[in-house]
Amino acid sequence: MYRELYNWFITILISIQQVYGHGRMEDPPARNAAWRYGFDVPANYDDVGLNCGGLGVQRTNGGKCGVCGDSYQGPRFHETGGKYATNIIVRHYVSGALIDIKILLSANHNGFMEFRLCPALDSNIEVTQECLNQNILHIQGFGMQYPVSQGMDLIFLR
Repeated sequence: MYRELYNWFITILISIQQVYGHGRMEDPPARNAAWRYGFDVPANYDDVGLNCGGLGVQRTNGGKCGVCGDSYQGPRFHETGGKYATNIIVRHYVSGALIDIKILLSANHNGFMEFRLCPALDSNIEVTQECLNQNILHIQGFGMQYPVSQGMDLIFLR
């Protein structure tokens, strides 16, 4: 059952309640931040701002966001076919293994985090919320959600 996940298109969705916070996944580096860690990808200078287009836009869209944090109505630069969806694999993992995760919060407004994967064996396959809903990762010591509280700015999880 163990196999390398290099053939998985990994989309890890960080859900902060109503997406009020600002931050980025540093390890493994998310596609919006991979440029900061030496990967040959377009630079996203607003890599802490994947917040569904902002609270007003999210409310207009009935609370919906793009699966990678872009505005639901678009443009979706971080999803399949978008500017930052470069098909660069930043890490390789073995199925079932524990992985270390590092999150930087630049503006913390409480809420929670969830991490999800969606297998897409072809880089042209669009990742959907339905697929992500089937693969919610377990956070060691916390279950499926990690509560974020004031004063947190650098978070290490497994």
